[in-house]
Amino acid sequence: MIEEVCINHCEKSIIFKILKPISRIDRQGGFTYRVKKGTLKFDNVINANIPYSFVWNEWSEFYRSAVLITSNVIDRIPAKVKENKALKHIYLGIDYGVDYKELDIVCSDYSLTLEDQEDMLHDDFDWLNEE
Repeated sequence: MIEEVCINHCEKSIIFKILKPISRIDRQGGFTYRVKKGTLKFDNVINANIPYSFVWNEWSEFYRSAVLITSNVIDRIPAKVKENKALKHIYLGIDYGVDYKELDIVCSDYSLTLEDQEDMLHDDFDWLNEE
């Protein structure tokens, strides 16, 4: 689940602050998740499309992802920009609850770090069981 997105033009980085679900916790009348806070960071970003949005009463969450070393997106970048760089095309599919959008990030470095501490997500997911 995505808490925050930060785009830093000076550092050429994109950072997602996330809550990574570790396990589901059933409780009286519903359920929640045990989560770890984390940071997904993309450094040395060459190109990105970020069709990001918010939907009320929904958590934006990563649905699909892929790391590609060759792709049509990388091929469209001018040769001079790609020179002496080991570029990766990061594909991220984000489920907004109502919409699904695809993000493409071309960068040379990325990392995911998770905190050790686990927390309980304070949200009510009963609406998931409604038909």
